[in-house]
Amino acid sequence: MRRIWDGWIRRYLARLIWAFLLMAIVAGTASAYPLLTRYIFNALADGRAGEVIWLAPPAIIILALVKGFALFMQTIQVNALALRVTTDLQKDMAKSLIEADLAVVTREPAGAFMSRIMNDLNLVREAFVRLANNLVRDILTVIVLIGAMLWLDWLMALVVLAVYPLAMQPIIRIGNRQRKASGNLQSHMEDVTSLLAETLQGARMVKAYQMETIEIKRTESAFDGLYQRLVGLLTGRAKIDPILEVVGGIAVGGVVALASWRVAAGNMQVGDVVAFITTLILLVQPVRGIGTLNAVTQEALAAAERILALLDTPRQITSPNHAPALTVSKGEIVFDQVCFSYGNNTKVLDDINFQAGAGQTVALVGPSGAGKTTIINLLPRFFDATRGTILIDGQDISTVTTESLRRNIALVGQDAILFDDTVAANIAFGSPGASLTEIETAARAAAAHEFIADLPNGYYTAVGAMGNRLSGGQRQRVSIARAMLKDAPILLLDEATAALDADSEKQVQTALAVLQKGRTTLVVAHRLATIRDASQILVMEDGKITERGTHDSLTVANRVYARLCNLQFFGGD
Repeated sequence: MRRIWDGWIRRYLARLIWAFLLMAIVAGTASAYPLLTRYIFNALADGRAGEVIWLAPPAIIILALVKGFALFMQTIQVNALALRVTTDLQKDMAKSLIEADLAVVTREPAGAFMSRIMNDLNLVREAFVRLANNLVRDILTVIVLIGAMLWLDWLMALVVLAVYPLAMQPIIRIGNRQRKASGNLQSHMEDVTSLLAETLQGARMVKAYQMETIEIKRTESAFDGLYQRLVGLLTGRAKIDPILEVVGGIAVGGVVALASWRVAAGNMQVGDVVAFITTLILLVQPVRGIGTLNAVTQEALAAAERILALLDTPRQITSPNHAPALTVSKGEIVFDQVCFSYGNNTKVLDDINFQAGAGQTVALVGPSGAGKTTIINLLPRFFDATRGTILIDGQDISTVTTESLRRNIALVGQDAILFDDTVAANIAFGSPGASLTEIETAARAAAAHEFIADLPNGYYTAVGAMGNRLSGGQRQRVSIARAMLKDAPILLLDEATAALDADSEKQVQTALAVLQKGRTTLVVAHRLATIRDASQILVMEDGKITERGTHDSLTVANRVYARLCNLQFFGGD
């Protein structure tokens, strides 16, 4: 709570104080009603009905207007402030995810992160509103009403004050259980969100393999689990009001008995009794609000822990302090005794050594899981090598700023990632200041201008979510145009044509040939025909380089590469 206060609430202290002042006005008007009731009944008992007729109605109307206006303004202030704070939290969570290491983002399904940003924040927002209202308005109201009760009759006030604390212990225990239940609920909510996202994204496979019934059962089971957890949480909340109702009944019963005895003894007037009971009735609502506050707060704390855990996830891939920018003159790449293992000590790369000279193309081939894409991921520091050194023009990439490193590298992957924006915006994704002329020049070089010009709005046509309004070949040529426009000296191609048909592959391959000119290129390829002209081909198996050379030399060697070529080109064994 202190962390959230210091990080996101304190900056709005002036708005919070204004809301608290409005709450104080609401609380002050609450105590005026029983005192006004006392005056009315005692005046009527004394035969001053005319005085009551002229004074009481205007006073009641003025009180109602003041309280109504203050309550309206306070509700607006508190809710707007809660929305502002939680929106700031959502922005920081999104920023944290965008800046997070690739290992963190890929560790969990996207739905899990979406659940924290949306569902967990809703709990925090609800708790903020309740805390602002209960901690100030309701507590102030309770204090003012207790003061009025003590002024009306201190003996009956002591009866009330002796009874209500009895409810606190069970309410606190309920709140502690709610915190654990809320944590379980939010964790299950992540699973449900991830399951739905997975099912919808895989809709094509679900239908192709006729798995609708199985997927329906999975989602039904997930929602049943959600229902059970929600019922458990609501059951905990539901216990609080009955406890307070019973305690309130005991207090009212005791007050009525004591008041009747005192009126009979001539120690109280009827108006005093009515005013006291009115005060006690007015006390019920704020006491209930405070009683439910612990449960709501505990639920929000469980959500806040998950939010802060996301915000506090440390970044492993960072620039050293005072690191210089990478200066690329030639674009020479050196991998020197590079090893890489995942966190569970699973070795992926073992003693990788190779050099890509300026302007050369080095191809990485081999079976799936050999470590080819891992080499691609190490160069822009999506991951850091466990051991060894990676150099660009003699500079260790771990000693320069990551911004300058990635600025000098362009990536074209198998899955052409496009964003739900225009074609022009997607081409200019890595070069946001580019003019339309520069964008068009890049598109022409990538053999994309012709199909873009045929789109309904040309370069201003929206491509849809993940570029779903374009074909696979079109998406890939847009991503190549993006790399063209970035004009980085180092190019990474990770199976850029693997998912394309023959016609699209030919067009994309022509565009890639233009893109590779003058750039140092690392290519991951399964289709060996696309890398026959590579300066050097590295054959990888089980995280090691087992062969290296040109296409011709490796074919003559008649080892793994030669067998792969024989299979692909001639269908041999």
